[in-house]
Amino acid sequence: MFDADCTTSEASMWARMWWDEGPLKMWFSTPIAPRSIEAPERVLYESWPPGAFVPVYLIAMALGREPSVPIVNWINTGEHGLIALAAALIAFNIASMNRIGKVSSGLIAVGVSFPILLSRGPLYVFSQVYDVTNAVLIYTTLFLLLETLFYSAQREREKRIITAFELVIIFTAFFVDWLSYTLFAFWIFSRLAASYFGVETRMRMRGVIALCLLPMSAFGLYLVWRFFAPDSMARQLGVATSVHQLFLKIQQRMNLSSDSPISGFMDAFVGQIHTDFYTPIAFALIAGSTLATLVLVMIAFRRACDPAERKAVFATGSILFLVTVPFYVHMLILYEHTFIHRWAIMKAMLAYGLVPFALLPIAALATVRPFMSGKALPRFGFAVLSLAVALCAIVCAETITEEPWYLLGRVNRTAYLMWDDIGRNTRYEDVVVSPVLEAAPISAQIGASYKLVHLAKDFAEADKVVERLCGDYNLVVALPEGTYAGDFASRQPAEAIDTGRIRLLRFQLYRGKALGCP
Repeated sequence: MFDADCTTSEASMWARMWWDEGPLKMWFSTPIAPRSIEAPERVLYESWPPGAFVPVYLIAMALGREPSVPIVNWINTGEHGLIALAAALIAFNIASMNRIGKVSSGLIAVGVSFPILLSRGPLYVFSQVYDVTNAVLIYTTLFLLLETLFYSAQREREKRIITAFELVIIFTAFFVDWLSYTLFAFWIFSRLAASYFGVETRMRMRGVIALCLLPMSAFGLYLVWRFFAPDSMARQLGVATSVHQLFLKIQQRMNLSSDSPISGFMDAFVGQIHTDFYTPIAFALIAGSTLATLVLVMIAFRRACDPAERKAVFATGSILFLVTVPFYVHMLILYEHTFIHRWAIMKAMLAYGLVPFALLPIAALATVRPFMSGKALPRFGFAVLSLAVALCAIVCAETITEEPWYLLGRVNRTAYLMWDDIGRNTRYEDVVVSPVLEAAPISAQIGASYKLVHLAKDFAEADKVVERLCGDYNLVVALPEGTYAGDFASRQPAEAIDTGRIRLLRFQLYRGKALGCP
């Protein structure tokens, strides 16, 4: 059993169970143990909203196919591309609002997409060992894209429609990851700032209160799921116990409890984590370009006289604020979670792509414009500068990543089919061992096989695997093509299965060795 943010295996296992048992019965419950006698207990991971699984189930229903690891991987890869596209459109909209020309805006948009597409960490996590928490990024990116459209809209009716779409998207995101709550809070703050500086219509207190009710209602629905889902802690031990456990979980994620405490966070966060998932200069690049962009935005906003120009500059600053502050505040407040689940740094993806390669050059051009009054805007010069920025983004993304990249993800079909053969030819009572293969709890291998696979070179090592098991089990030895059975050939298996990719030897009716078994 593993209590962690879910991987491909859990997403596909959950979707399969929902497919088999029905959504009303499952209640979005999250099984956190593989279908194997070694870890038979299935419980809810109740401290995390379960909405990331819904698209898996709906897409499987639309395709008329049982949810599986390939479906999840294709969803992940597709979302990765959509996030890069949405980020490019954000850059294009902001550049267009600042009147630097369509050609320049397009070049900057193209450049922004490459750091997102080619970063070694995000591409790997999205395409194979998928952490569903980061499914929230597709919603947050679309939310920010709509925010750029809000500032470019001319009519109040258009702004109301765009805001309504934003609220629908963020409400959906509330059921995927807690990051959405942080983003929503700072978004309200940015809208209040827009009304304060006269960029947008002044917000009334009644409207602010109505907006605050939105996350409260979403959290209320989450509590309904937490308290009333089948086999929930609230049903078994009471609501008070469930609430207490949630409070303790929050303390743990803030590193305020004795449960898995960590140290040395800032050194790892500033250096190692950013380096592992982006580039060695990622943190310095994000921090430096954010500060430089902020200074330029303040200068440009102070010098701007035209209302449209002031709105464009404010929109640039607002997006700068929203792609950096909420994401980093979330990671820093819940820093124990960020340290343990280091792929959480993917939440810095938009800042990494947008700030140095889009918002900074756009802010620089907006600052230069007032000094060029009475002159024709040098469109050609802007285009050349934008082309240089785009090329810089592409070169940095390609040369620094040090990893091969794949347009359609990094799914090894041959390896997947071999692991899938294990899952399709084993049962709950089977304990799988292999002299050369291993499927650990959080891995791509268990995602494809749906079974734990333990390293064991002989029967003596296999006995150690089952020292805590009660009841009868079958020992299954997995031998990839070309692997010698060794000591396992000394006994006659009850069944031998050869798929062409792997050979499975089943030895039946062994007795578990755990003490105190009935």
